[in-house]
Amino acid sequence: MAQRRVRIGAVHALANAIPTTQAAFDAGWAEADVAHLLDGSLYLDRNSGTADDSELASRIDRLVRYSEGTGAEGIIVTGSFFGDAAKQARANVDIPVFTSFDGIIERALALDHPLHVISTAPDSATLLSEALENEASRRSRTLSLSNHPVAGAMDALLGGDEERHDALVLEAVTAVDADTVILFAQFSMERILPRSAAARSLPVLGPASEAVMRLRELLGRQ
Repeated sequence: MAQRRVRIGAVHALANAIPTTQAAFDAGWAEADVAHLLDGSLYLDRNSGTADDSELASRIDRLVRYSEGTGAEGIIVTGSFFGDAAKQARANVDIPVFTSFDGIIERALALDHPLHVISTAPDSATLLSEALENEASRRSRTLSLSNHPVAGAMDALLGGDEERHDALVLEAVTAVDADTVILFAQFSMERILPRSAAARSLPVLGPASEAVMRLRELLGRQ
């Protein structure tokens, strides 16, 4: 008997996050039909300072409500900078809305190893680290946590030099202590996840793959 198809909405601020998000669904939840929404103004206006947090949150809220209106049973907002906005949008829909960090935080806190966050956008490593620390504190857990951004990788990706992006990320991955679990802070980084995982004995976690797994578990219980 064929499994029921499920429609999931994915809201993106960066075009490069779309193929990695789709790949994570193809690998972890093939029964999901993913409806991708891209608003490149989110990333552009945040970086240039031409839209404040309130305006960006309003745009994301509209995108989330639109996605629900098209039949999505769950939504993932993939931009690492827009977690607070995604949480605010939950109040206006009747389906689960995941931030880009929800899945990876849950998986990371279940592991008994030091954690190291790697990002290609400088702020993203800090944001995921802060979110991990806050959730660990809420659960009365202690963490061994470090982070660093990979200089030049995001510029390379946005400039179309995917090979340089991948090489810089892989170099950063192999430089981390062997007894440490690595967490990628951005969906766009998952293009290098298989090669990174192959270079390590401990897990390398990607936010797209972990979000897909958590959302599948959640909707599977409903």
